[in-house]
Amino acid sequence: MAASSDLLDVDPPELQFPFELDKQISCPLKMTNKTDRTVAFKVKTTSPKKYCVRPNNGVVRPRSTCQVVVTMQAQTVAPPDLQCKDKFLVQSVVVADGLSAKDITPQMFMKQEGNIVEEVRMRVTYVMPPESPSEIAEESDGPQRILAPMQRIADHGRSASELSSGSVSLRSADLGTEVGSPTGPAVRTEELLRAAGHAVETRTHTGPEAQPLELLALITKLTKEKDSALEQNKKLRSELELVRRDASKQGGFSLIFVLVCGLLSIILGYLVKK
Repeated sequence: MAASSDLLDVDPPELQFPFELDKQISCPLKMTNKTDRTVAFKVKTTSPKKYCVRPNNGVVRPRSTCQVVVTMQAQTVAPPDLQCKDKFLVQSVVVADGLSAKDITPQMFMKQEGNIVEEVRMRVTYVMPPESPSEIAEESDGPQRILAPMQRIADHGRSASELSSGSVSLRSADLGTEVGSPTGPAVRTEELLRAAGHAVETRTHTGPEAQPLELLALITKLTKEKDSALEQNKKLRSELELVRRDASKQGGFSLIFVLVCGLLSIILGYLVKK
């Protein structure tokens, strides 16, 4: 729907620019004279240094149209939330039939001179640019881009499952780093699973119907491996506790033995002096 005055229809009713940094962007305007008289127009803006209008004035013959191109200069900074306060004003006035564009003067659009000037006001809006063919191709490759990191997650999950193979040492130093550390394989696997689950939720809609089933099966497998690693962690913690208890008992026995020997030595020395 076009913006309209008694003389001209201006289409579109607002200027929409697909905003991109460091790029000139153009928006066409079509002026339609809906009267049987010749109409002169002039285009003004609140930001003349930011926009270039070609032509910025002209003549539209009765029942005809005129094309105007508004070009926004390349911008180096994006406005917050793509909000724009710029505005345009299209003024129109009836002129003599033989008048040409070079005969237009600023005085024709002054209401103080007694001229009947019609006005159409337009605002400027920024919109997101359309997707390029390369971006569309990347979207179609979504399932393959998901499967690659999922495979890496599966390989990492297999390394975590080595905890259940019996290859983990029960030495207290190893247990302290492999079982007690919050950055152990089981924790990292759980974090990766969360990331994989989020990726599946956001991107599986771009693949075929069979793709989500394959991803679900892979996630289920990784979840089982994570549970197995956690179970092995619990067992290792129990064994570590037993090792520590045995070590504390041995240390207590040695201390008592030393104390008894020391006490006997003191008694013997006292008796010998007597």
